[in-house]
Amino acid sequence: MSMNEADTRYHLIDPVLRNKGYVSRDHITLETVLTPAPVEPTGPKGRRRKGSGRTDYLLCVQVGDAPRPMPVAVLEAKKEAEDPLKGMQQARGYADTLRFDVKYVFSTNGHRYGEYDRFTELINGPSAFSDFPSHPDLTARYCKDSGIDLTRPESAMLFQADSAAWSQSRYYQDAAIRASFGKILHDRQAGKPPRVLLTLATGAGKTVIATNLLWRLAQAEQLPKPALFLCDRDELRGQAYNKLKAAFGDNARIVKTKGGENAAANARIHIATYQTLGLDDERGFASFLTEHYGEDAFSVIIIDECHRSAWGRWSEVLRRNPNAIHIGLTATPRKLEESGKATQEDQEITANNRLYFGEPVYEYTLIQAQEDGYLAACEVVKRKASIDGAIFTREEILASGVRNIKTGKPLGEADLTKAHYTGKDFDDELFIELRTPKMCADLFQLLCENGGPEQKVIIFCTREIHADRVSQHMNNLYVGWCRDHGVTPKDHYAFKCMGGAENGATMIEPMRGSGERAFIACTVDLLEAGVDIERLNAVVFFRYVQSPIKFYQMVGRGTRIHEETQKYKFWLYDYTDATSLFGTDFITKPPRPGGGGRDDDGDDEGGAGGGSGGGPAVGEIAGQDVGINGQGRFIPGRRDGRDILIPVDEYRREVIRRVIAEAHSLDEFRALWIEKQKRESLIGHLRGDSFNPELIRDMDRMTDFDLYDFFGHHGYHARALRRRERGDLFILKHQRWFDGMDPKAAIVLKGLGHQFAMGGTEALETKALWDVPEIKQAGGLDALRALGMPTQVVHEAKERLFGV
Repeated sequence: MSMNEADTRYHLIDPVLRNKGYVSRDHITLETVLTPAPVEPTGPKGRRRKGSGRTDYLLCVQVGDAPRPMPVAVLEAKKEAEDPLKGMQQARGYADTLRFDVKYVFSTNGHRYGEYDRFTELINGPSAFSDFPSHPDLTARYCKDSGIDLTRPESAMLFQADSAAWSQSRYYQDAAIRASFGKILHDRQAGKPPRVLLTLATGAGKTVIATNLLWRLAQAEQLPKPALFLCDRDELRGQAYNKLKAAFGDNARIVKTKGGENAAANARIHIATYQTLGLDDERGFASFLTEHYGEDAFSVIIIDECHRSAWGRWSEVLRRNPNAIHIGLTATPRKLEESGKATQEDQEITANNRLYFGEPVYEYTLIQAQEDGYLAACEVVKRKASIDGAIFTREEILASGVRNIKTGKPLGEADLTKAHYTGKDFDDELFIELRTPKMCADLFQLLCENGGPEQKVIIFCTREIHADRVSQHMNNLYVGWCRDHGVTPKDHYAFKCMGGAENGATMIEPMRGSGERAFIACTVDLLEAGVDIERLNAVVFFRYVQSPIKFYQMVGRGTRIHEETQKYKFWLYDYTDATSLFGTDFITKPPRPGGGGRDDDGDDEGGAGGGSGGGPAVGEIAGQDVGINGQGRFIPGRRDGRDILIPVDEYRREVIRRVIAEAHSLDEFRALWIEKQKRESLIGHLRGDSFNPELIRDMDRMTDFDLYDFFGHHGYHARALRRRERGDLFILKHQRWFDGMDPKAAIVLKGLGHQFAMGGTEALETKALWDVPEIKQAGGLDALRALGMPTQVVHEAKERLFGV
């Protein structure tokens, strides 16, 4: 019998790697990548898949007594009987080299091996595993192919360990740092000042990456001058300070005035916002920067969320430090759609991340993080107000008796600034009386169906007055629900969150930390970036969004996993087709003349000011019928290198198509299902292609059915039986069979039906089955020997069970 993967590793692969110099007493040049189990968007809060996640070898090169070896290859172990080239397509090999920031991908079954070479883009092999390259050979090969001399002093940064405070870094965080160092070394060899762009999904830990990157540079004596970490808001500055201080102690300080001096003057790491450097002050532009910092004051400058200030806010810092290492961090690297009126400064620098920093040296997407189990899974539910397709003329609005939403007074022709109003104007420049109440009622019903009303939710609204109305309706719906269910309403259920104590900003902390109050935050854009709420269950779009950058930042609020509440999933409830922005390029249009009317991310500002103060009057009309219609349910996925939304119906069809390709009839499928190895192989193939049958079963609300019945119903048009129905019918339909056998054997076999009713197919194949009291007391396997070989008896029982 051939070995499984674990035995193949231990008996065949590990001894060869030791002999080739990858493990020795002096140093370890073999690491294992372990990820948590992937998360799945099943049920209201999702779950982690059973078992472990990704497991691969990282082959490393080591120079001298450096603190840590550097990965250059990934090695995938396969079962002894598998083809070593199985699954090693060129596209996958290329993707793995990017994912791990390595140059070679190897695959072996312990006897032969194949490889993908990033430099040549060729797949080679299979070759005898005894001929696998030794550690010295792989080191020399890497140096030759990469053009990096690992023995030179400046290469020492590649071999540094992480800080003690953040020593448990994830594989992709380490890969991002190594990719950055490779770019720095190549830029220096080319005589250019180093420029680096890192793109990682919101929630992937960009600040931890920045901290360990600076730590390794310091350990490699590559920080002769201070480093600057620059962000655009206090929330991000506070998060950065906490992480950097944990590593650098008092050598990490916040830039601010203290006694007329710079409080960070003697620190190695300076943490600042644009505001503290004076970069947002038109009158004294860059006043703090020019007063307290000279030219070339920094060794490294890290721009957090570098997509945000596209029109030159932080460019002054870079211009004054041209010889520093410039590093941009973002989840959404923008490209600038150039304008003939763009200034020379905009063309030269910050508006286009990719033009200034270069293409990202490392990318880690939301979908990858979900597959690895580091970020929460997602289910998208699209809804639409029936009236959103309507177009109202100025004359129609006047004829309907439009009134000022604040004063109730009639509006005249001079108050209406547009000739036509469409769905994107609703709840901004024109309110439809029933639209917001109907949308709120529909959302509240969805919350009740998918986990209950007391969930943590952000609703993105069009403007402040819209946020007021939404919080009002959601609170009223909640009070009614509590009355109907005989429970006491909890405090601050829904609240407006617009900044400042008077506008709900103080409720962010209880929303983040308490499970007993502050559930529904109604905001325009305060919570779109920089605020981590791990327990957030849903993100809702009541607002039309045009910018992919803004959209991804908003979605990113829900991506954190919260182990305490077992939140592994978040919902996207989309009422404005915002999720059509999945997979679109991060392209920003130029600013409008005069600098107003469009924010940094290219989205119309609309009524973000909230309808307070001056500005045009906002009208409201009544007498319009409004219904909320379903637009489908979707699962985010990735195809051809782009994020996409896969309709649940399409996902189901593809899963079933693959099952039918393996078993053409119900009889063939039943025979396959009964054989554990064949069934696990089928499920494994589906999962390997990123299809999860349990997910689609749960979305079809068939959680009471075993996967056998789910596949049988959708694939072969068989009647689907719930687990308990099938277990009971197995006993009822085969009573004559049971009556003709030894009573103890009958008890054992009937016990199989009882266990299937509770746990499905898997319950029949666990060792715990034979410890079930009724089965154990009847004799277990020994009781079946009276009928023949126990394995054959159990096999026949399964045929009868799945045949009813």
